[in-house]
Amino acid sequence: MGHNNQEKAYDVLWDNTTYKAITNYREGKYKEAAELAKLSIDIAKKVYGNDSTKVAISMNNLSLIYEVQGKFEEAESLSVKALEIWENTLGPDNTDVAASLNNLAGIYVSRGKYKEAEPLYTRSLDIKLKAFGQDHLETAISYNNLADLYRLEKKFNEAESFYRKAIEIFEHNKELKNPNIGSALNNLAEIYKIKGQYDDSLKLYKRAFEIWKISYGPDHPNLATAINNIAGVYYLEGNYEAAEKLYKEVLKIDEKTYGRNHHYNAMTFNNIALVKEGIGKYDDAERYFKEAIKISQNTLGETHPSLVTYLNNVAGLYRARERYEEAEFYFKKGIIILEKAFGSSNPDVAMAMLNLAEMYESQGRTEDSKRFSDSAKSIYKKVFNKS
Repeated sequence: MGHNNQEKAYDVLWDNTTYKAITNYREGKYKEAAELAKLSIDIAKKVYGNDSTKVAISMNNLSLIYEVQGKFEEAESLSVKALEIWENTLGPDNTDVAASLNNLAGIYVSRGKYKEAEPLYTRSLDIKLKAFGQDHLETAISYNNLADLYRLEKKFNEAESFYRKAIEIFEHNKELKNPNIGSALNNLAEIYKIKGQYDDSLKLYKRAFEIWKISYGPDHPNLATAINNIAGVYYLEGNYEAAEKLYKEVLKIDEKTYGRNHHYNAMTFNNIALVKEGIGKYDDAERYFKEAIKISQNTLGETHPSLVTYLNNVAGLYRARERYEEAEFYFKKGIIILEKAFGSSNPDVAMAMLNLAEMYESQGRTEDSKRFSDSAKSIYKKVFNKS
């Protein structure tokens, strides 16, 4: 009898620790969440053995927490272990396996490993379609994730149709306040923004903001994302003052949540720099770009594709100020990173080479210009003959 009671006490302990970890995570208290999740892994190993599904659940929770903290390597290795345990214990078609595939794919996306992510998302969607059918919320989440990936890979038509599928399912299920429909609306807005349909984009961003405000409360880090996106449209429309005010709000929320050294802050510094450049405050712009680069290198590493955006932006600033040597340095750095991330026959690489070629041309460095524009053209030939 005694042993059972003891086991029951451990069950309760694991349940409580896990529940508290998840609650802290949802409230955006990531440090506390991580400590509790670690503890729940230890309890689960001790009580249920190393290969139990409870260990997998706890590892998966810690992995999610690490991911939002920007600790991607740790997140990835935990997520891989959790997936193994679930596959071995439950078989390949189990819905927990689908959830785990989803999480791991999400981490790959955060690390810029898009090619590795796609088959995992697709497998996850297949499992969910089999288990739940076409109209289920779980299926909608999978469509949304795949659409996100397509958007990042610049396959905008596929992305748009998958977002619409997701939104349809949410609406069909009367889930109009669900934070996930907020995500789908937000991301569809992103595509409209890229296509230059600013009014449509702004409407959807604002709808997403309202949904998130209701579901998360006003201080939640996800609201920073919504505010950031609305600011982005203002920036593109040339409404710099409104944009800057909102970006500063984003920075406040994010610094409170993640501290100063987090890759989200890099993005916001970059955005503020663009606004400063737009209103002609070039020294401020330079300072903010440099800060973005520094934070991004500290958090995502020296070779992450998102760093290229900041390098190109500061290069563009230097070019406009006719500080060509500095511009060249940053343009070249960007090209090297893109080649590492996407291989040397990628359209982004070609685009970066054309930027550099154009600058050489304007300096009268005709041979250098020709070298880079020829390389770019041969990449475009490769890419477009394939399709």
